[in-house]
Amino acid sequence: MEMNGFQRSIIVGLLLSDGWIQKRNGWNPRIGFKQSIKNFDYFWDVFVNLSSLCSNYPWSTKTKKRGKLFFGLEFQTRQLKCFHEIYYLFYSEEKVKNIKWELFHYLDYVAIAHWIMGDGSKRNKGITLCTDSFSFKEVVLLMNILKIKYDVNSSIHLEKNKPRIYINRKELGKILCFIKPYFTQSLLYKLSL
Repeated sequence: MEMNGFQRSIIVGLLLSDGWIQKRNGWNPRIGFKQSIKNFDYFWDVFVNLSSLCSNYPWSTKTKKRGKLFFGLEFQTRQLKCFHEIYYLFYSEEKVKNIKWELFHYLDYVAIAHWIMGDGSKRNKGITLCTDSFSFKEVVLLMNILKIKYDVNSSIHLEKNKPRIYINRKELGKILCFIKPYFTQSLLYKLSL
């Protein structure tokens, strides 16, 4: 089984945000994705687009954070050979998610849309991308990819001493018409629409 280019782009966007890849020794990788129940529309759109790569339906989850109970949905794909390409794009030999320059060739409008839907938040009529799990060097690399490939200028804003990418309204406008068609209706508010 192979993923198509559209599915690959969705997965790249998911991995820049809340998605992950699990790879056990001697096994092919599989993609995992989890969202709060309040983001059901988005979660379901992702599942429908990746369902040909899955063997099970999503399941409900409960997570306790800071004393509060959160309900969500999760799915995982099959363990497929075609995911090795994406696994090595994002993960080091130490099985740590990181950003490499090769991402330049994979970061298209579909991936950017899913990155924003998964980890973007509206701020001052612009967008903040929660890149907390990446190093300053990796965040600068992501910013350079956005600048070189799409002429989108961005800046770093610190949140609890972690780097986040901020794209103001004018710069977001450069790609808005290209990413908007891939947005789930319920998340269009993130684009200040």
